[in-house]
Amino acid sequence: MSFLASIAALSLVYLVMGRLERVPALRFRRLPSPRPYLATDLAWYGVAIAATAISVFVLRPVLVQLTITPLRHALAGTPLPMKLLSAVVVFDAVSFAVHRCLHRYDALWNLHKVHHSSLHLDGFATTRTHMMENMLRFVPGQALLFIVGMPVSVVAPTVAIAAVYGVSNHSNIGIDLRWIEWLLVTPRLHRRHHLPSTTQNNYGTIFTVWDRLASTLVRADTTDDERYGVPGEIDTYPQTFTAAFRQPLADTRATSTAT
Repeated sequence: MSFLASIAALSLVYLVMGRLERVPALRFRRLPSPRPYLATDLAWYGVAIAATAISVFVLRPVLVQLTITPLRHALAGTPLPMKLLSAVVVFDAVSFAVHRCLHRYDALWNLHKVHHSSLHLDGFATTRTHMMENMLRFVPGQALLFIVGMPVSVVAPTVAIAAVYGVSNHSNIGIDLRWIEWLLVTPRLHRRHHLPSTTQNNYGTIFTVWDRLASTLVRADTTDDERYGVPGEIDTYPQTFTAAFRQPLADTRATSTAT
């Protein structure tokens, strides 16, 4: 699938999810209409497309060269479904590790706060991610997959699966899916991560096994009075694109000055 076709497909996913999560029988919360800060998140989506273009056209040709030839030959006879499943598992494990680092280290947390600043959680909130975080999220996993010998025909759809799943677990879908939470992250689980009280939990994107192993999984419902947002900064973190884009640098400078 070409780059433009991939972007068109992901945009369609956002549109379909945006419609589904507002259906009364499917939604978790009634979302404001029109959507608050839609222009902000459209701008962030443009940033995400730019980051993806850099990843695909600039970094991926370099990452492909990291392949360890004997490993590539060893994988050559593996059926495509098995390679794809293995790639998704590996990519998700790396994503989990990166996500924990984004919360652990101040400089990375300053970047990641942009993503946590969404006051209304829905599929399109996935777009609110700083360009540097996009790189940190998607490049290491791809690099490891290329190192172990996975071809582009496996790595590209793996990244696409992760991106689409990210839209689903940020969604406002309220269907009871806890029966599958032994294996997969659901919107119910991920919305706990966007609540200040449990933001140090539920780091997983696709599989819940990583949170189970790290003892960071919280399986609890979200109540109507709980608010999404940056811990301690729900009402003060910038909601406009330009201010939020600059905020990580301002926060880092403030942290450096304080220390």
